[in-house]
Amino acid sequence: MSYDLDHVTASCPCPCGKGEIVYGSGTNDWNQTRDGMMEIWCSDCCKKYKFSKNGLLPVDFPDYQGDPIIKDKMDKLQYRISNYDGTTPERISQYLSEEECEKYKARDFSIASTLRDSKKLADDYSLEELQEAAEKISAAKYSTQLTGIALELAQRHKRWNKTIRLQNVIVPILMAIRNYALYKKADKEDGQDKAKLQKQLDEYKAEYYKDYDAYEKKRLQNLIPFELKERSR
Repeated sequence: MSYDLDHVTASCPCPCGKGEIVYGSGTNDWNQTRDGMMEIWCSDCCKKYKFSKNGLLPVDFPDYQGDPIIKDKMDKLQYRISNYDGTTPERISQYLSEEECEKYKARDFSIASTLRDSKKLADDYSLEELQEAAEKISAAKYSTQLTGIALELAQRHKRWNKTIRLQNVIVPILMAIRNYALYKKADKEDGQDKAKLQKQLDEYKAEYYKDYDAYEKKRLQNLIPFELKERSR
């Protein structure tokens, strides 16, 4: 849904001087707002120019384009990095018992949820903190008897799973303790793998943008700078 720039906070004359370049916020039919909008309010200039970094360019001035094959590789690799998931079947089999694995393969949500929660616990707490909390939770009869990190984990479990029953609270904690070394080993391996992927991405970027300096020189030669001035309220 489109937004209409209806609240101008800064402006300046357009290149021909008949209209304005305006900056402000806009709203749509759902009364949602969007900040940082910029438009050319001139019937002539809006057809001749487009916004670019630090100014305006002729509408027919091309955007930078490197090798499209390299661009495709860049996009795919960036997607892989952004959506990196190290939860491989081999690791799952290491994290879970045979019985748990069978339930996981049968798409038992409780096992998948426990595995996910246990990994988050291992990310956020030391092994010693988890072990101490597990001891306190095992010894307690009610959540009201908990203090410190044990209470924090119980409340966290309630936020995640809508229950604070101690027999449920302790399950992901025990799994986190059991798999703590494996989780940390996986984190290290994933970090190394992502570093390799990032290095490859940087190499693709260097290849794709190798002619950017020459392009930028031409862009600046065609650029029409403007300076917005805040409107008085």
